[in-house]
Amino acid sequence: MAVASPFARSVALLGAGFLAACAASPPPRADTPPPAKDGAVSVDLIPTSASGQYKLKTSEHAFGAQPIERPPPAYPAALIAAGLPPVVVRVKAIIGENGTVTDVRSLDATTDPRHAAFVAACRDAVARWTYSPMVVVEEFDDGKGNISQVRTPKAFSQDYAFRFELVEGKPTVSAGP
Repeated sequence: MAVASPFARSVALLGAGFLAACAASPPPRADTPPPAKDGAVSVDLIPTSASGQYKLKTSEHAFGAQPIERPPPAYPAALIAAGLPPVVVRVKAIIGENGTVTDVRSLDATTDPRHAAFVAACRDAVARWTYSPMVVVEEFDDGKGNISQVRTPKAFSQDYAFRFELVEGKPTVSAGP
């Protein structure tokens, strides 16, 4: 039987510790609220891929595009008695240059009429949402130390996922982060 030196044992234990640390799942992000468990309708912003984002020039930056008012959708009253399992609806809000919602599009590919009622509830609510306008600022340097800016309001979009749920037959409606 071979006996490992104290140095070899230390290296092996250290390596095992590193592997265990790598295998551990990361802790939940502090800025992510837990899912609603009280029969609420909650909403989450869906991150978009880089291909769906504005491509700003190096001379540009943007600000605004923050929600101001977001009344929550109502659980469709006609479906409360059906006692449906939780339903997730994904929509895209198209926001105009002035910060008002100009269109709400479903991102779900389904023809279920019950799902359509949830989509309609989302459309009704999101159509009333308002945002601070998104403004793209481009800076110009004339080469003589004079810098000027051009501010341009831009339309933008946000994708959201709504979760409708009944608990003990009663929905409570709330909007998440």
